[in-house]
Amino acid sequence: MKRMNILMLAICVASLLDGCDKKSVQQAMPEVNEENCQLEKIMQITDKAMREQFGGLCSRRPTGILPTENPKNWLELTNSKTKG
Repeated sequence: MKRMNILMLAICVASLLDGCDKKSVQQAMPEVNEENCQLEKIMQITDKAMREQFGGLCSRRPTGILPTENPKNWLELTNSKTKG
């Protein structure tokens, strides 16, 4: 009976300590802007999944290039040069 009590005590202590993980503190994702999207800042994010997600968001942010107002069809431009 004494062995059973010691075993149960050991199981209880192990199960209580199992949840004490220091990595469980989640780092907040920084704001996507010019300053935070530098490679040095991205590499400072310790969580790999969050770093990859943040890097993807940085790569998709608008860079200030306006869309073409009058787009050209390259096939039509090359065909007109070969015909004439």
